[in-house]
Amino acid sequence: MGLSFASARPIMALFFFYSSSMANWLIRIPDVQHKLGMDPATLAICLLGVPIGLVTSMAFSGAVVEWLGPRRAIKIGFPLLLVPLLLPGFAPTPTLLFFALVLVGLGMGPLEVALNVTADRIGRAIGRTVMSRCHAFWSFGLMGGSITGSLAATYNLPPEIHMIVVVVCVFVIGEALASRLPHIETAEDDAPKVKTSSFVLPSPKIVLLCLFAFGMLLVEGGIIDWSAIYLRDVFGATPPTTGYALTAFSLVMAFGRLAGDWLSMRYGAVQMGRVCCTVALAGLLVMVFAVNPFMVIAGAAATGFGVSIVFPLAVTAAASREGPPAVNVAALSLLSFSGFLLGPPMVGFVAQFGGYRMGMATLLLATLMSLVLSGEVRPRKPASKRIPAEDGARDTAAESV
Repeated sequence: MGLSFASARPIMALFFFYSSSMANWLIRIPDVQHKLGMDPATLAICLLGVPIGLVTSMAFSGAVVEWLGPRRAIKIGFPLLLVPLLLPGFAPTPTLLFFALVLVGLGMGPLEVALNVTADRIGRAIGRTVMSRCHAFWSFGLMGGSITGSLAATYNLPPEIHMIVVVVCVFVIGEALASRLPHIETAEDDAPKVKTSSFVLPSPKIVLLCLFAFGMLLVEGGIIDWSAIYLRDVFGATPPTTGYALTAFSLVMAFGRLAGDWLSMRYGAVQMGRVCCTVALAGLLVMVFAVNPFMVIAGAAATGFGVSIVFPLAVTAAASREGPPAVNVAALSLLSFSGFLLGPPMVGFVAQFGGYRMGMATLLLATLMSLVLSGEVRPRKPASKRIPAEDGARDTAAESV
């Protein structure tokens, strides 16, 4: 289609600013917990708002993105996420915090699907996969947001004022970047539209793939939401130290994703899936049995590499399977991202009764499940259907991952 690798830069930047906006809120969770006087179980219930909203929106996000087109869905999706992201900092009660987080989850779905489908389309158009690199920039955004969030917490900037600044900046930049995305026509666009259900559930063909991603994203969500509180309440750390585990986790995850395309092409998707799950298991063990903050930070860094390319591998595998890519990605996200967002409440409920170490230890079970299912990341194209020549780049990328 005549596109160069430079065409992928706007989508990479969009992944960065999407995650940085979320990370700024995640770092402020301890401050909101303290302001509202919530114990771990109450906070865990509030954090359930995001998965409830996300799973609800993911159920129809694939159909919405197919209808709007990925580029337009991104332009609409940013304000749908950012406006609700203003609300948690202003919540005066745990109940209102819960409903504010439900709205955040509802706003995440269409944007999440649109960004991943656009990354897949651009990769096919330029003849090389960019999915892992896009998710690397998501991780860099998580790291950047954790740094700015930690600075805001260190200087006692109120969470509500902090998030107003974040939302305004990300909205302006996000809309400008979305306008620079290339227009890409695919074989799916030219084909006759087939009516599909707006409510998308994972098909039997990708259920095990979804469970593979579910386990590792549950680990990712647990560390992202609870690492700062873990350092504060178990080791007595204060800002900015409370943000160091998330920063280390995000930094190593980002570099893992930058190398992810090369690693998966050289060693294969299945082998890298197994290696990543094993490293994540080791990192979690270090965090659970840590005796000082440094061990927590080191364990979080190792776990960051472990989870780094799991979701990019799963997205590539899902997009290569039979059916519309947007619907497959939405179905994958429906289940796997529920793991990302159910992890934090699970850790919180266990921590309420067994302590924070026990809460972190529950993530080990999810890692073991993903390790067992790592063979599911092998991409499979339909055997009964010849792929058009113009989509050949997609096959090459999918088989090499």
